[in-house]
Order: sequence, then C-alpha cells, then structure tokens
Amino acid sequence: MVDARRHPRYRVKVPVYISLGGGTYRKTIQLESRDVSATGLSFETSRAIPIDAESRIVIARLGQLQGPALIHGRIAYRTKDPGSGRYTVGLEFTRFENTTREELLAHLESWTGATPTPASE
Repeated sequence: MVDARRHPRYRVKVPVYISLGGGTYRKTIQLESRDVSATGLSFETSRAIPIDAESRIVIARLGQLQGPALIHGRIAYRTKDPGSGRYTVGLEFTRFENTTREELLAHLESWTGATPTPASE
C-alpha cells in the first residue's frame, strides 16, 4: 500500500483536546499525539472519537511566541486495531492562532528529540 502523506511526520508529543458533543454538553479529552506534521497529527486512544469532531491542540512554547500556540482541527479518520481494541485517530489542522503552518513546521524540525520520518513511510 502506498502512503499518501505529503509531509514528513515528527515524533514529538503535544497535548490534544478533543471536544465531543454539541450544544451545552461538551466533553474534553486530553491525549498526547503520536506524530505531528505540517497538516495534522495522529494519536491512539481507547475511545471511538467521531469523525469530524472538533479539536484543539495547544503547544505551550513555539519559538518566540509570548503565549501558547493554538491549532484547531477536525478528526479526519479513525481505525480500530482488532487485537487491542484501540483506535488510531488522524486529526487534520483547520485553523492556526498565534502561529502559522510554516512556523509550526520550522519548529518541528528544530525541536530537540524531534525525529522526522519520511512522508512515504
């Protein structure tokens, strides 16, 4: 199978907050990402998070920013591992606050411990 990824992934952990439900009921789940790219990230969870659920990614320090970077996203895909029962979830970035996609990518490349994996992996 050919991987359609357009950007390399970086193995860095950032907190991910997923908002579930609508109207007055909202539940926020805090998770850590598995990998991050310029267009999104993935993570594992035991919850069946719905496709298109809204999300927020908060990166506490990103370069010279005075405050945290906030990135909005949506759940783009979800697959379940039949053996473990856990889900791998893909989140697509939709809007950036306090940063840009280009700044995020530049800092991913420079962070200590950030290990790029080829886009075709």
